Amino acid sequence: MTLLTLSSRQIWPQVLCTLHIRPSRLILFHSDEGEESRHPAERLKTFFNTIPWEQPMEVELRRIPHDNFSGIIEVFHSVAETLLLDGGNGCVNLTGGNKLMAMAAVEWCRQTETPCFYLERNRRLLSFRSQGPDFIPQPDAQVIDLHLARNLDPLGLLVCQLSDAEVVHPGLRLTLRENGRNLHPNDLRKLIANDSPIDFRRYLDWDHQAPSVPENAGDRLEFATALALLKLGVPVVQRGVHLRPRIPRPTGRNEGELDLVFNWKGKLWIVDCKDRRSAENRMGKLRTELLSLNAMTSRVEATLEALEEELRAKDLHPLKEDLLSISEVGGILGKVVCVRRTMEPQAIEYATSRRIEIILKDQLFENLKRLLDHP
Repeated sequence: MTLLTLSSRQIWPQVLCTLHIRPSRLILFHSDEGEESRHPAERLKTFFNTIPWEQPMEVELRRIPHDNFSGIIEVFHSVAETLLLDGGNGCVNLTGGNKLMAMAAVEWCRQTETPCFYLERNRRLLSFRSQGPDFIPQPDAQVIDLHLARNLDPLGLLVCQLSDAEVVHPGLRLTLRENGRNLHPNDLRKLIANDSPIDFRRYLDWDHQAPSVPENAGDRLEFATALALLKLGVPVVQRGVHLRPRIPRPTGRNEGELDLVFNWKGKLWIVDCKDRRSAENRMGKLRTELLSLNAMTSRVEATLEALEEELRAKDLHPLKEDLLSISEVGGILGKVVCVRRTMEPQAIEYATSRRIEIILKDQLFENLKRLLDHP
């Protein structure tokens, strides 16, 4: 079977459909538009060639116009003639490309009686067949297996998905050690609830040397979250992926860091972890200290209130920047999770408006389980 597909910025429809069809040959049609078509097609080819397929799959790139209806059909005819394709040994994935490219592909399928399909966001695969002059939808839509892409490398998927940035440091590839596999979920809950500096790395393996000591509480929260995810069934978690802008002459400065990245249920998940106490909590400690020294006056209290509001605003601004940047990384089927010790109401409203999941540290394991079971 040869699968003909229209490349576009979103890679998951290509990945899931290719895994579902398992063709012997994959033709990635792309236009000359770099960011929207050609570059994603090139990254897809590289990614597919790294997968250890049970049966070998040839991957080819074919240029196609994006604004010429008859020209698109001519390219399809040329490829089919070269590869000796007919309605029995080829099919077309309509999910990518622009609307004109999809319409032309449909017309070619109708002319040649080649089956085609379209993948909806809920993983329903809608199939169509030609019968004479008619183009007929098939009655029974297939639903692609949730865990079809379970064993795909999350870092490879991230590299394939990124368009405006590139990976400059892959971070750590985390998996469970034997003692981590044997750790009972109830014991893990108690370890996470304990606010003492526990080194969660004792339960984890990684692919190269990690820092000898976690630098701060945020590092411990990242390892704790990774451990919880792995215990809940995620095969691999990539921690600390550094990015920089994809430009011809980069300055050398990194664009940012993704705390945790993993692949689950046909989606790329990005997790942002911060274990910072709230402005109210920090100022509360200062108030207590000043009261103990009999130094609290109305002027001091007014100053503390203004300082607390300033801290709250400073906490919110970088949070917005962080969440906005990581929400763009996972793609249209991506999932963004924000793990915090505590969070201001304004920040929660902002995250909710961007469909970013909020998980607080004291309910880490339970809420991660809820998300993974029902993403």
